[in-house]
Amino acid sequence: MTNHDPTSPGDARLPIPDRLTDAPRSGGMVVPYVTLSHRDRTRPVWGKMHAPATRRVWRHKLCQICGQPLTDWVVVYLRPVDYRRALALEPGMHPECAYYSASACPVLAGRIDRYHPDPDRHLALCGDRLCGCRIWQRVTDEPTELTGQPAEAWYEAWLPLSNYTIVTDHGNDTTPPTTGVDLRHVRLRRLRRIRDAAPGADEAMDLLAAIIVGRQLFGDPDDPQ
Repeated sequence: MTNHDPTSPGDARLPIPDRLTDAPRSGGMVVPYVTLSHRDRTRPVWGKMHAPATRRVWRHKLCQICGQPLTDWVVVYLRPVDYRRALALEPGMHPECAYYSASACPVLAGRIDRYHPDPDRHLALCGDRLCGCRIWQRVTDEPTELTGQPAEAWYEAWLPLSNYTIVTDHGNDTTPPTTGVDLRHVRLRRLRRIRDAAPGADEAMDLLAAIIVGRQLFGDPDDPQ
């Protein structure tokens, strides 16, 4: 996921897109708009999402990395399980923000094989009395079922903004409710795998891999250039 953590957020030597020039940085790395941070946003809590910021991103169709409105083509990251559910759980991004995120995020870049093993260890209070860290337990929004689990395969897909529809899935006895990008009846464009599944991850029914094979065999002339 674009906000996964752990001790090393990524490679500070990566070139930063123009759109992210003014974004806060920590250790030379851009801090995504949705990442939980102290009032000083150069002090993020890698691996935690700020729930109010995430709600704004969904409601106003903003990029989860830069916080600016999405335009034209939207990039979403998803796993095979998300595709089977027809719901991408990651908010969309501008193409250049997505490219930066896939290179910087240690999970997406394949530098680590497990989701943040101990995300709560960074939730320490700072000395700023005006900082929101005193209420962080009520403003975080990050799935706990992934903690410490092996990373699945992740894919990048492009959608035209007109197909970028946000819905709420109310879940069932085995699946918690969540908000995401509706993938029903949506044709995924420029689909590619950005990381392989880690050892021990569930690789059953990877329909996205099958779609890619089919496009390699028969071509995909409608992809954005």
